[in-house]
Amino acid sequence: MLDTLIKNAVVLTMTDSGVIGNCSVGIKDGKISYVGADTPEAREVIDAKGHIVMPGLVNAHAHTAMCLMRGYADDYTLKSWLFDKVFPVEARLDERAIVAGTVLGMAEMIRTGTTSFSDMYFCEPAVAEAVLKAGMKANLSNAVIALGDNYDFEKDRAVIETRTLLGKYGVSGDVRADVSIHAEYTSPPHIWQRVHEWAKEYGAVTHIHLSETKSEHEEAKARHDMTAAAAFEKYGILDTKTLFAHGVWLEESDLEILARHSSSVAHCPVSNLKLGSGVANVRAMLDARVNVCLGTDGACSNNSLDLFEEVKLAALLAKGSSFDPTALPAYEALKLATVNGAKAQGRGGETGSIEIGKAADLIMIDTSKPNLRPIYDSIAAVAYSAHGSDVEMTMVNGRVLYRNGEWLTIDVEKAIREVEEYAVPIVLNK
Repeated sequence: MLDTLIKNAVVLTMTDSGVIGNCSVGIKDGKISYVGADTPEAREVIDAKGHIVMPGLVNAHAHTAMCLMRGYADDYTLKSWLFDKVFPVEARLDERAIVAGTVLGMAEMIRTGTTSFSDMYFCEPAVAEAVLKAGMKANLSNAVIALGDNYDFEKDRAVIETRTLLGKYGVSGDVRADVSIHAEYTSPPHIWQRVHEWAKEYGAVTHIHLSETKSEHEEAKARHDMTAAAAFEKYGILDTKTLFAHGVWLEESDLEILARHSSSVAHCPVSNLKLGSGVANVRAMLDARVNVCLGTDGACSNNSLDLFEEVKLAALLAKGSSFDPTALPAYEALKLATVNGAKAQGRGGETGSIEIGKAADLIMIDTSKPNLRPIYDSIAAVAYSAHGSDVEMTMVNGRVLYRNGEWLTIDVEKAIREVEEYAVPIVLNK
């Protein structure tokens, strides 16, 4: 007998099976065990008539706790935003504040259909415990930043936390450790190579910011006499799985490098536009066979963690910047947030599509909403018309985390209170 049966659904499998109408999805022991027209016996039956069921979304680049600073630093250039506004606040944040921000961010992601995220921030061992309690999946990393003559690798909090994460969680399971180099401009090559040793030893994904702004990209070329991507290749960093965030200013030679090493790029269209960084050429990346996924970045530069916004904007930017309405069709845009995101996290065999044997990481979208009627094409409806607020149910490993307006694993009122009463005064330095 199945544990759960979702019946009468329109199912977006994100596989060659495409869209299946009047379909049932059966779940047993946290995995998808049936997809078809029948209705096998189950302990719990969810009637999904009038709903679209699809894989949960993957946020491949986030600084989740930065929702503490949502609306705190709007309308700045990236350099001023980072050095004048964000870094001073982050120097004041403690573990309690960071966990509070992460819990609030996870509540938003669960509500809007995200089931797995790649986080780059601080206090990640404590964040890992919060992720497990919330029931999400996450790849966690604390990025190494090595600035100044007095930098000590062994005393770096990021180094200590990375070792803790690798030792406790490894690179498999719902919570897993990534390793992270913050960016080309925040550490020298010999530090990159020390971080890379972990990637080689554990088989971890290396998460890195890359060519986010034109000035960053050009300054890297001046320092190394080559682009940042080429420099990372020169020093061997791309020999293991790499996930690059942004990639707004990549050159054709960079795309060849990333494709050669099977690297992934997390496209963050909302954040890149808000910070005036530019528009990444997603079509060129895909044509070069680079695995492109989607990220929200942090809510301080977005101000949302709703991946449905990213899906639509990614498609529209690709079309508008190329003057080609076929540049990024709806299905390819949805792949960025599902199949491709799972691959970037190293979870491609586990999640990202509705297939027998994969984890039951599913969301259910209420199509009765005015913004979704009428529906001629379910894929286009989800890519271009749906909002995160249309998600009625979010499930991870067959466990319902959110349904019909109720969070089942997070006390949202408590999360908001903790952020506003404890963390906000720290942000404001009061």
